[in-house]
Amino acid sequence: MTTWLTLRAAAVDLDSDEREWIGALHAEARALLDDGLGTFAYTYRIERGGRIRLGAVAGEETAPAFWRALVAWGSENDRALSRIYATTTASLDDAVRSAARQGDALSNPRHRFEPYGVADVFTIVGHDPSGFGIFLTLPRGRAFAPSPQQRRRLERLAIDLGVAARLRQHRGRERAARLSEQEQLVARLLMEGASDKLIAGELGVAVSTVSTFARRVRRKLGCQPGQEMLVLRSVTRSSIRRRLALFDRLTASECDVASALLIGSSYAEIADLRGVSIRTVASQCGAVFRKCGVSGRRELASTLFGE
Repeated sequence: MTTWLTLRAAAVDLDSDEREWIGALHAEARALLDDGLGTFAYTYRIERGGRIRLGAVAGEETAPAFWRALVAWGSENDRALSRIYATTTASLDDAVRSAARQGDALSNPRHRFEPYGVADVFTIVGHDPSGFGIFLTLPRGRAFAPSPQQRRRLERLAIDLGVAARLRQHRGRERAARLSEQEQLVARLLMEGASDKLIAGELGVAVSTVSTFARRVRRKLGCQPGQEMLVLRSVTRSSIRRRLALFDRLTASECDVASALLIGSSYAEIADLRGVSIRTVASQCGAVFRKCGVSGRRELASTLFGE
């Protein structure tokens, strides 16, 4: 049975490949949110010049004629649309107003969509500022006005999608099988959230030796510090539930900061990405650690992705 929990769990799945992920997400969203006019899920990347390239797509068969009209309208307006993409929920009117604030005008969407019985297109967007993300698109027969409770759920789903899009994009594909026995042990301890000092005590070596092993592990796995859990840990049902529960403690901004921490971004990189000061990022990171009951990014990763 599809519920908000199963839909959100599908959103934050990191292990399946992109097409499987989009297919499962679409199936859950359609069962819960379809208004009878189709439901679409798709990933995208914004290319040079503001062109939008679609990735995996699911749901075209639910309303093929309307899907073609939607893609044609999107292609016609892609440069303007790419400038307003953000992690959010939005109606057609919201999109038109956002474009106007940027000094852009979208071609009349209703003229294109009314022949298919579609008066509004409600979207749930998980967007990364570096130019990629995922859409859930819900055609409606009339303007969509969700209740306050439903809107909060939809906004939380958008945040889940934004976090998942970023984590999936950066998740390594290589596995610990390429590591030596000693490196595998270091990797396991890293995944458990152990500090370099604790690992040194476990192995009976100097802290500097642990740092050397950790650098080798990351080089072989193709990841940055803090990304080990993303690369090495497979998803479990309990870890998905834990992830949802922990992210529910955070604001939208804190979720964004937490996902950046998990892919190994520095405070300076996060500040640049979010357009804020390093001091603000440090404060937000402190709030993330405090709310999740951890001392730093390594323990945060272990808590979110551990067994």
